[in-house]
Amino acid sequence: MTDIVHEVVQEVERLTDDLVEMCRELVKINTVNPYAGAEPTGLEKDGQEFIQPILEGMGGKTRLFEPPPDIYKQMGVIGPKGRSWQDRPNLVTEFDLGPGRRIVLNSHMDTVGAAGMAFDPFCADVKDGKIYGRGSSDDKGGMAMGIIAIKAALKFSDALSGTVVHQSVVDEECSGSGAGTLACVLEGYTGDEAVVIDGSELIVMRGCQGCLTADVKIHGRSGHAARGGVNAIDKALVVKGGIDRFKAEREAKYPDCLVNLGVFNAGVHPAVVPGSATLSLNMVYRIEEAVANDEAGFGWGGLSVRDAFEDAIHTADESDEWLREHPSNVEWVKDLVPFETPENTPLLQDIRAAHETALGRAPEVKIMSAWADGANLAQYGRTPTVLFGPGTKNAAHSDDETVAIRDLIDGAKVIAAYLCRQLDKRS
Repeated sequence: MTDIVHEVVQEVERLTDDLVEMCRELVKINTVNPYAGAEPTGLEKDGQEFIQPILEGMGGKTRLFEPPPDIYKQMGVIGPKGRSWQDRPNLVTEFDLGPGRRIVLNSHMDTVGAAGMAFDPFCADVKDGKIYGRGSSDDKGGMAMGIIAIKAALKFSDALSGTVVHQSVVDEECSGSGAGTLACVLEGYTGDEAVVIDGSELIVMRGCQGCLTADVKIHGRSGHAARGGVNAIDKALVVKGGIDRFKAEREAKYPDCLVNLGVFNAGVHPAVVPGSATLSLNMVYRIEEAVANDEAGFGWGGLSVRDAFEDAIHTADESDEWLREHPSNVEWVKDLVPFETPENTPLLQDIRAAHETALGRAPEVKIMSAWADGANLAQYGRTPTVLFGPGTKNAAHSDDETVAIRDLIDGAKVIAAYLCRQLDKRS
């Protein structure tokens, strides 16, 4: 096995030009999630149709399929209402090398919005050892890295047995609740182990936190500015005070569980008293909170955090005469559940060994402070899962997103070595 692993590492190095070119071509394709909230949006399908013939040329059996309209209901997940996946297919490719382990590699094709970037978001320029453009770190670099790792491993297919399942999924970003990965689970595309190729600095993430998104709708009374009404902006500031207190208390207890008020919408014209306002925010919650909810019989998720937040809004409403009679409405947009793969599982040992063999050093292992839809494979697909990505620190979603070519190469070496270790006929 050691000989094969060393040879596949060398093969990745030989495929460096292919890796860089694939990442660049993916970045050039606009696959901005249609729910990004700003133009220009794109089509994940265009990215899928680019990689599909590549994967088929490598000997894979491909399938394009859209998440069903009721995917959240079918999977028992709180997700955004009114979402459509029409013409937004997943692409799943299976490489069947005979009986043996079934290994899932998962990356997402959609990106966040590209408006306001410091350069052409789809330029894919190469400078100072980096590839520039939207999605380079999150997650086009990861997508290319995984495909090249499979290509390198397949050169030694005579010595391997098992199945590699490559998932290129949609709707990971922009409050999508990982609908693409949920659809893969629903269709049975799970395995013995999974590596979600998403993240930064080639850190092995053995879990992630949960994330809630809420819309708080505040009611005023509209009217002509010259005659007055009840200004919903004023009332929203009362509610914001309650959110601020909730944020301060929660972050004092859990400094890594940030609460972010990201959207404040109100008003239609300076001459009209705004009759409504909406505050939208994200809040992170810990794995142990999900455990406690599950043990209490409330299911795996953030119910206790949701209840505490609703209490905070109710308390704010009670402090204002108008809001007591016209209380705010809290609508939960999503509850992205956390997951944790224990340190002593075979998967962690496998990926550590591959990292040490490929790069000559042990990987850093952490829990991701944000969320990734590897949680869906782990929680709903019952597949031991880790996250491992080449992204540049703090580059994902930024206005100057880049990925380091060296990290793409090194990450592909680790994944290729991992595949060869897991699928070696002699193991």
